[in-house]
Amino acid sequence: MITKSYTVQEIASKIQHTNVNPDVSKEDIKKLCEDCMEYKFDGVMLQPCWIEEAKAILAGSDVKVCTALGFPMGGLTTASKAREMAEVVSLGAEQVDFMPNFGFFKSGMYTEFENEVKEIVKAADGRVTKIMLEFGMLTQEEKIQAAEIALNAGVTYLKNSSGWGKGGHATVEDIQLLKKIAGDKALVKASGGIRDYESASKILNAGAVLLGTSAGVKIVTGSGQALSDY
Repeated sequence: MITKSYTVQEIASKIQHTNVNPDVSKEDIKKLCEDCMEYKFDGVMLQPCWIEEAKAILAGSDVKVCTALGFPMGGLTTASKAREMAEVVSLGAEQVDFMPNFGFFKSGMYTEFENEVKEIVKAADGRVTKIMLEFGMLTQEEKIQAAEIALNAGVTYLKNSSGWGKGGHATVEDIQLLKKIAGDKALVKASGGIRDYESASKILNAGAVLLGTSAGVKIVTGSGQALSDY
């Protein structure tokens, strides 16, 4: 594998700066968005209730407004997730990371699992969709199967994890696996445990094109701290 040496600004352009904590405040969102503009991050990732606030703050900038759907448990009904997708799209979300129903997957209900993903993608109406595959909960065989189902269902990105709970952290091996499965049909986003320049560079070299992290400022400046365990 050819290793690329990334500049700090190149890495910044791949970061989706994230704060989806349950106690995030309006001031936190303002600071999150301001950091995105200052450091030229790719996007801001926040809860759906803050989409309109972020759109107003980021108006005129190139920062994408991204949100999380069905997060963090994924246990809403398929119809509920489809309605939520339609709502976040109407509010102005440009990209949506969503949690599928791993209860279906772990139960061997693969048709139901795939149909749900298809319905969510359909409801996105052409917006970028990223499925959180929670690799920390899956065996190697299950990782491959879940990613292949998601790819067949039409997602834009395969994502190794939500970065929360049992989802696990991004590893070079897992990102390489997703890149191999995705081929030229999808892209790869990495999340979980990406907290410094070195880890960000390794994950990008493994095949990710986006990084989900709450440590965006720390990664590009070498100081500060992550906003959460994400």
